[in-house]
Amino acid sequence: MFNFKTLKLTKRCDFESTNSFVGIRRNENGEVEFRLPHGFDDFPENDFEATKDLFFKMYRTFKKFERDSTREILDPRSNGKDQVQKEKDGYRFKNKEENEVVLYSKIALIENLLETYADLALDVMERRIGADEKVDYSKIDRYLDRAIYLPKDVIYIDEMDLPRQTLCYESTTLIDLFCFIVSELQNELEQDIEPRVQELAHRFSEQHLNHEESLFNEETFETTIRTLKGVLDDIDKRTAYKDEDYWRLYEAIEMFLYGELDMDNPDELGTFWGISNFSSVWEDMCATWAFATRKNSIIYADTNIIFNDQRIANAKSAGYFPIYKKEDFDDPFFIEFRGKKRWIRPDLLCVSNKYKGNNDAIFDQVIKIIVKKDYGLTVDFKVVLINKTARLSIYRKFCLILKQSKSSMRPIGENEFRNYPKSELEKQKKFLIENVDLNLPDPMHLFDWKYIDSSCFISYNSKIKTDITKQLCYEFALQKFKQFIKSQFFIPWFYTKSQIEILEEDISDFIDEDTLYFRIKDSQIKVFKANYSKIQEIYLTHD
Repeated sequence: MFNFKTLKLTKRCDFESTNSFVGIRRNENGEVEFRLPHGFDDFPENDFEATKDLFFKMYRTFKKFERDSTREILDPRSNGKDQVQKEKDGYRFKNKEENEVVLYSKIALIENLLETYADLALDVMERRIGADEKVDYSKIDRYLDRAIYLPKDVIYIDEMDLPRQTLCYESTTLIDLFCFIVSELQNELEQDIEPRVQELAHRFSEQHLNHEESLFNEETFETTIRTLKGVLDDIDKRTAYKDEDYWRLYEAIEMFLYGELDMDNPDELGTFWGISNFSSVWEDMCATWAFATRKNSIIYADTNIIFNDQRIANAKSAGYFPIYKKEDFDDPFFIEFRGKKRWIRPDLLCVSNKYKGNNDAIFDQVIKIIVKKDYGLTVDFKVVLINKTARLSIYRKFCLILKQSKSSMRPIGENEFRNYPKSELEKQKKFLIENVDLNLPDPMHLFDWKYIDSSCFISYNSKIKTDITKQLCYEFALQKFKQFIKSQFFIPWFYTKSQIEILEEDISDFIDEDTLYFRIKDSQIKVFKANYSKIQEIYLTHD
């Protein structure tokens, strides 16, 4: 088993490379490296706990993605990954963008151990039915056909098939060692541990380890591995009878303790653990987050993820692409030219209903009046729009009404007023609330999941230019609904604990608009740095 403290980390802080591999493999120098996703610029170096936690969560993520991509369910509809080819220890298929994806999710040193545990019954291994020289006289009638008949009606029975312990002490210790490793792994993988496994693991720990020694503890990792290797070697030397189950356990433990990763070939075609196109995983993670947090507001999604054990798609775009859409939503995502339709598919479309209610409540949610100085009968104040895009017309209308008032006051700029009578301010606010319908159509949120580096959005590059054009085409197709549209690019980002404390809703932060490529700003597209850890947590809890 490799040491998470010494595992080489490689961060993706550039966008020049088109390789979107995430996982563990050997680099050009033959070193085993853990290649992290885009957006992990702030991930800590040489941090045992952080690296261990990320590895096991990525392990669970890849296993879930593998299951969702390949498993058969009762729903006969396509899952979007129909052409799945089984490779050695992995899978090969094409994603919805027709890009080839190679997924190798098997780490032999872990997989063999868990498969062995799933295949072998501990209670059967601990106690078997075997030949015994003792005689149970209550069952003697069942052995008359095997008896040796002697003179004077005497019969002789030399053995019976009775329950007896067939594994010697050292073999029993092998089972305890096996259970200890399995329980340590299942704990890190957040799997349920059977009580019997816990019992045998505890027995092994009491007999062979010091207090609090563990396989996945930074301080005790190396000493624990050495102790386990010593116990395994001692078992092998002392065990006389070694049956098939013994060798199955022994080889699984030996591979775990002495193996690293099955990566003999350092080139691109060599064996690795991970995925060649992580964007496919990121899209499924984002779609799962969306359905977990805002399912009731989603009206269209280009996905067919498995969510709570069911395929999410309920329709097809262009006749064959599986998608999700609300029953009453008329799919507008096509460009028609000369009688022919060219279908397009945004990642997600949902409608916000944040500002529903009476005009008084909506006014307070949309507009804020900041009093700078109170003179008693008059005030100096500033009008601020809380939502800077969706309700711009209300904000402008209110400022215009205040300026058109005949009261003695001095407007400063667009939204600031001095020496304004309090009674007149309340009068104009009441006029707006009573005479203008503030229940405008809810804004549409158009999400596009992007697995690219944040630096791509700072200056010109052909990829972003194409993405902007696609996003504007989606907005154009939605024009018939006559609703305000908020376009958002959604990219992965690793946040430290201190950064998470100041995040809104613990999910994302904007890239500063002043640093964005001018065409993104002109197109009014927001770029979210989404909290990768939070989204991954939701993905793993919605099988």
